[in-house]
Amino acid sequence: GGGGGGGGGGGGRMLVGVTDDHNLLLLDATTLELRRTIVGYNDEITDMRYVVRQGGGSGGRGGGEMQLAVGTNSEQVRLFDLADMGCRLLLGHADIVLALDASAGGGLIASASKDATVRLWDPATAECVGRCVGHMDAVGAVGFGGKTGGRLAAGAADGAPLPATLLSASKDKTLKKWDLSPLLAGGGGGKTKKKGATAASGEEAPTLSCLATVLAHSKEVNALAVAPNDRLAITGSQDRSLKVWTLAADGSAAIRPEPAATLTGHRRAVWTAAFAPLDRVAASGSADMLVKVWSMADWACLRTFEGHVSSVLKVRFLRGGALLASSGSDGLVKVWSIKGQECVATLDAHEDKVWAIDAYEPPSRGATGGGEGGGEGGGG
Repeated sequence: GGGGGGGGGGGGRMLVGVTDDHNLLLLDATTLELRRTIVGYNDEITDMRYVVRQGGGSGGRGGGEMQLAVGTNSEQVRLFDLADMGCRLLLGHADIVLALDASAGGGLIASASKDATVRLWDPATAECVGRCVGHMDAVGAVGFGGKTGGRLAAGAADGAPLPATLLSASKDKTLKKWDLSPLLAGGGGGKTKKKGATAASGEEAPTLSCLATVLAHSKEVNALAVAPNDRLAITGSQDRSLKVWTLAADGSAAIRPEPAATLTGHRRAVWTAAFAPLDRVAASGSADMLVKVWSMADWACLRTFEGHVSSVLKVRFLRGGALLASSGSDGLVKVWSIKGQECVATLDAHEDKVWAIDAYEPPSRGATGGGEGGGEGGGG
C-alpha cells in the first residue's frame, strides 16, 4: 500500500491512495467509497476479452455497455470501461491470471490462474460470484460455450443470459466441466452475499461443482475453445496434439466430454486454438511457427499458414470466419484470408511477444496485448 492525499473540488473532498503495484485509488474522503481507479502500469498482458452487455442496464456502479477485461502478470484482472477508460480491479486470485473468457451476452467473466482455480465475475459489480476449485496445478485455459441455459440470478449481472457450458484445462493434463446452476435465477442454490461482503476475499462466492474430469493429454494443456453451438470443444497441448471433444449430441448435453478426434501435424507445442463462428472449422497455432485450419467434419487439415518467425501464441477468427488473425512471440500480428490462402496484413506494433488478441464485430474493434502492454481501438 501507499500514502494518500486530500483534494477539494465541486464533487467534495477526495483521498488518493497509491498502491505498490502502481495504481491510484480515488476515494470519497467521508465514506471511503472507491470512486475511480487509475492504472499506472499493465506489465505483461497474458489475455484479454471484450465484455459486451446485451440487454439490461449496467447493474452497478461503473458497469459500462462495452468493457475490456485484461489479465496481466499479476493476480488481478483489470476491467476497463471503454467509454472513459475507467478501471476496476477484480481481486481474489492468489497467483498470476493466465487466461480469460467472457460469456455471450456479457453477464460473466471467467478467469483462470496459476493458483489452480477458475473464478467467475459479475462485470457490472466487479464481484466474484463463483469459484471453480479442483485442478491440481495451474489452470492455463478457460472457455464458455455460446449457448445459454437460463438467466443469471438477480444481483448477478441483472439477469443476463447464463452460459450453458464452462470448461477449464490445466497443467495437470485434465479438462474439467463445471456446474453453473448455482448462478441460475430461481433457485440455483448458490450462497447469498452477506451485507458488507466484499469481492476481494471471494469468501461469499459459491464453490461450483465439477461435473466431469477427463485426462485430456499426456502433457500440460495450453489451449481450449468451445464451439459456438456447444457441441464440440478443442484442446491443445505441450504434447504437440489437438484433441476434439464431443459435448452434446442430438440436442442433448452430455455430462462428460467424450473424445472425438486427435489432430496431429504440429511439430512443437500447441499454444492456441479457436473455432470459427459459423463454419465447421477450427484453427490452431504452435511453437513450430505454423497456423493450421482444421475441418470439424472429417478432421482434415485444410490450410497451413507460414509467416511467423517464432511461436504462434494466439489465433482469432474475424469477419465471420473469412479472416484469421494470429499473434506470436515475434511481436507480429498477422491477418490471413482463409479463402485466398494468403497473409493480407501484418501489424508490427509490439516490441515483445503478443499473448492476446480479441475482437468485437460490429462495430469493428480490436485489442492486442503482450510483453510490453497492449492497445485497443475501433475501425471501419
